[in-house]
Amino acid sequence: MLHKTAQQRYDKLRMVFARLMERFNSDDLDDFILTAHSLRQWIERDDTLTIDQKSALKRFVVDESLDWQICRQIANHQKHGGSWDLMSIVKTVQVKPGGPGFAVPPSMRVVGAGEEIVIEYDGNRDTALAFAIRTFRHFHYIFEVAPIPPSERAAPDLAELLLRRNPVAS
Repeated sequence: MLHKTAQQRYDKLRMVFARLMERFNSDDLDDFILTAHSLRQWIERDDTLTIDQKSALKRFVVDESLDWQICRQIANHQKHGGSWDLMSIVKTVQVKPGGPGFAVPPSMRVVGAGEEIVIEYDGNRDTALAFAIRTFRHFHYIFEVAPIPPSERAAPDLAELLLRRNPVAS
């Protein structure tokens, strides 16, 4: 087994997320989605995680969570191939060069530039970049915020998450 704990699996997700912020591309997005999807079972089985961490996971992996449904459906589609299931909310994923990313204040450093990847679902379109950021924030909360007592938690800083470079795995 390459990873032995949910924390190690999260460390991989964090590393892949940092690569996506440096250069958004379908190969790293595939790794990100498959790793994020697998974390559900890793977290559920890890007895070292707190009730708060497991509760945060349960709030994310519900049928009403659009990001979880996108993650689950793309992961299963990548695993099994073929056409999209008629019951799937995800209808297609389009990839093309030239995704501009966006500038993060105050540094105005551009993150997420690279391939422009668009997810079409139930008559809507969303960038895979926005999906990846939202999904990472859920797991960031589970592993980096939930273990801290509420009175000691700092306000979340999205810019810090987006501008991380080459995080060191534990």
